[in-house]
Amino acid sequence: MTASAEDSEEVPRKRLKFRCYKPHDEHLQGKQLAQVEATSIDNTVTDILNQASSQSADIDLNTLAPRKANWDLKRDVEKKLAKLERRTKRAMAEMIREKLKSERDIVAGVANEQDAAEDSD
Repeated sequence: MTASAEDSEEVPRKRLKFRCYKPHDEHLQGKQLAQVEATSIDNTVTDILNQASSQSADIDLNTLAPRKANWDLKRDVEKKLAKLERRTKRAMAEMIREKLKSERDIVAGVANEQDAAEDSD
């Protein structure tokens, strides 16, 4: 792009808006926005409070009971504990199988020794 092409494409300038600031300069005072009055919300608040008071009679007292301090920790760890519980049961079953197998091997070994002893007599 050349310098003449850049001049032809003017960038729109942003206007100054003074919402909360009152400028001291006379030129800038004309750019101050008018003060906005806050709307009254008294009627809206009273309507909401009336609706809430009529609904509060329907609330079950059990739902108002405070939760224990660690309820969120229990909730987050529950899935991990379930997985560990399955692994624990599987490991215990495997240990029992190994124990039974070793006992069978011992019984078979004793029986073989007894048969060998009887054969030698």
